[in-house]
Amino acid sequence: MVITLKTRELAKQIIRTLKAHGFEAYFVGGMVRDQVLGLKSEDIDLTTSALPEDVMKIFKRVKETGKKYGSVTVLMEDKPFEVTTFRTEGRYTNNRHPEEISFGTSLEEDLKRRDFTMNQLVMTEDEEIMDHHGGLEDIEKRLIRTIGEASKRFEEDALRILRALRFVGKLGFSLEEHTAQAMRKHRYLLKELAIERVMQELSKIVTSDYRTKAFMYMLDLDIAPVLYGLEEGIKNVAHLEEDLYPIEFFILAHILGDVEDVFRFSNKERAIIERVIELHEVTKEDDFNRFIVYVNKLDMCLLVNKINRILGYKDQEESIREMHERLPIHDVCDLAFKGQDILWKTNLKKHSLIGVIIDELKYKVIMEELPNEYKALEEYALKRVEETLEEMDDNNE
Repeated sequence: MVITLKTRELAKQIIRTLKAHGFEAYFVGGMVRDQVLGLKSEDIDLTTSALPEDVMKIFKRVKETGKKYGSVTVLMEDKPFEVTTFRTEGRYTNNRHPEEISFGTSLEEDLKRRDFTMNQLVMTEDEEIMDHHGGLEDIEKRLIRTIGEASKRFEEDALRILRALRFVGKLGFSLEEHTAQAMRKHRYLLKELAIERVMQELSKIVTSDYRTKAFMYMLDLDIAPVLYGLEEGIKNVAHLEEDLYPIEFFILAHILGDVEDVFRFSNKERAIIERVIELHEVTKEDDFNRFIVYVNKLDMCLLVNKINRILGYKDQEESIREMHERLPIHDVCDLAFKGQDILWKTNLKKHSLIGVIIDELKYKVIMEELPNEYKALEEYALKRVEETLEEMDDNNE
């Protein structure tokens, strides 16, 4: 959700309404931090002393999105706003989830459970900022610091290790020393996290403005070796200035290292990774040709070329684009003489054999050994049909 002036005003209406019913309510978290930094933010989070049941009574349209964790979603003019009750958390299980959550606590107690000082800032509807844990000072110093004891924060939720690195990548901040050393100490807890969450955070780091700084922390704090075989990939792109999509990073990591088979790629993503690796081996030291460009299409070839170039091989983008532009056909449907013509004009009816002949026609047209003209293709195809029928007769004998 893009935060417009109208969106912000709708959120303020929620705060005013909660306050009118006798509850505390504030903006909290990333939006407040981003406002201090002069950055745009996409999310608005609200915190309140009202219980989820109270919020549901006060507002007409509410979704129970995370009621057991104290969160509900209030809809204002069809825009969703997450409203979370002040809470404290008990012991954590699996270094990720609290065993027990208690509601009805104070704002001060609620803020103690949050991850980093810069993320505990709260703001009133009049845009007065309240800071209980030195977040403004840390923002001024461009530091990422945990609230309270760093080791305890990471033992509670190991994902905070990757979140800290994601904020390094997003903001360019440095890690406060005790926070950094606690991340090093507890890096093996990352193995306890769901791989989907690890992939989400890594993807955000890869596409961040300060990716190099985040990756260097991963290497310096020995976090990279814990990340399922991604270390060589991280080393390779740590100082790369070029923009990368997450899938490009994972492709590089697969080529450079022994990546463990734990990452949950979609079938489409896995097919792309496998195809790029295969084409990389074929083209890294040899030239692309027209047939490779035709079969794999322009976008795939440009992706493979980008991977090749990053790894220090020849940049063939110009020739790839030129070959694609000059292709006489871009699809089998573009052939002037088709498989249907063979069915009409000959006694060859076996579709697999007709397909072989059409593949030959495609290759010869693409490689400019034959023009894409009906008569020329017909002559070649009929000759091949004749040879094929003779072979079939010989085999029957």
